[in-house]
Amino acid sequence: TKCPYDHSVIMLRHPVAVRLHDLCDMSFLVHGFTSGMSSADLLALRIRQLERHEEDLENAAAILRKARFRSKAQFEKRFERKLRHKFYQPGDLVIVRNSKIEVTLNKKHQPRYLGPFEVDHRTKGGSYVLKELDGTFIRKGVAAFRLYPYIDRNSRVLKHLSPKDEAFIDTDSNEEEEMSN
Repeated sequence: TKCPYDHSVIMLRHPVAVRLHDLCDMSFLVHGFTSGMSSADLLALRIRQLERHEEDLENAAAILRKARFRSKAQFEKRFERKLRHKFYQPGDLVIVRNSKIEVTLNKKHQPRYLGPFEVDHRTKGGSYVLKELDGTFIRKGVAAFRLYPYIDRNSRVLKHLSPKDEAFIDTDSNEEEEMSN
């Protein structure tokens, strides 16, 4: 509530101006709050909160640091394959994700990937200069996140798939042979 002189009630009771950071004091730094505490114990813990002991601040900082490193390790473990950076070498064949169609409504009938292209070199900023297989350069550099390695159908990678991944193997040639017999 306000008084007629446009001062808050807190200002009238306390001669010190209240700042926002005073209102949201760090009350989480002190341990020991339990239900059914005596008034003296509660008052002692509240005083300790306001004193901001250096050991409490260091303890809170250590807990926070430990939690952040644990979260970082968990994130790196979860996204290990995505975070692994592989730089393409000149001469590698790549396909380019067609990110222009991702915002359109009729993307179902558009080509999702373009290529294959050959990597000419990597720029200082991290993008790649590509060229067609006949040697014609692509005008603009391509961001690294849009590139995927081109895997030929007769590649060793496809031949060493585990049995659970057999659904990805092209079975059209086997079906054609069976139908002709």
